[in-house]
Amino acid sequence: MTLVPPLSHFATRDEWGLVLRYGLWAVAIPALVAIGAPWPSGAMASSLARSRARHPEHLRVVGFLLLDWLVMVWWFTPTAVRAISGNPWLTALEALTLIVAGTGFWLELVESPPLAPRSGTFSRAVFGALAMWQLWTEAYLVGMSQSGWYRNFRHVPGHGLSQAADQQVAAMVLWLIATAIFAPVIFMNAMRWLHSDPEPDAELRRLLKEDARGYAEPVEQRGAMIRREGAG
Repeated sequence: MTLVPPLSHFATRDEWGLVLRYGLWAVAIPALVAIGAPWPSGAMASSLARSRARHPEHLRVVGFLLLDWLVMVWWFTPTAVRAISGNPWLTALEALTLIVAGTGFWLELVESPPLAPRSGTFSRAVFGALAMWQLWTEAYLVGMSQSGWYRNFRHVPGHGLSQAADQQVAAMVLWLIATAIFAPVIFMNAMRWLHSDPEPDAELRRLLKEDARGYAEPVEQRGAMIRREGAG
């Protein structure tokens, strides 16, 4: 759908169309793939789930985040956009790499049975916020560019949007995509982290009670022993 009209037509004519397609490939489709669980049952899915459970290191999660960042940054650059202009093979490669890298990253953010994230809720909220801020930064670069972020687009006065308007719409589109998709995940994981984290004062009181019981129990045992000896 994203490679055929009308979206493909808008992506070659307007910056907002290009950014919309980019946002769908980089964020929306990977999120839908990860959230659209459960995965088909089979040996491959089970083996992958066991492998992820055996390797819960944060370094692997950061690796997926960095890979997704690198892929998104590269395909967002004006150099990459000029290269894929009019080249359907590079366009297909862009879609494939963005979706694959994005899906790998989203599997670290949400549960996708039988696959589970390998990091805690706090880490997931932080990683989601970092990815959202990256897209916000890209949106600001487009919106605040004075000479045009993508110079291969021609804006004819009186025909369609002006360059400034096209850039502002493009920035808004990317900002909305990032916010609408990442904000719920960030909020959900942050709330889970807050509710699962025990209150420090309550935990301290519990430990003090256990310590007091540890001292009280031997005293009670000695008292019972004395009473039994007196009765004997």
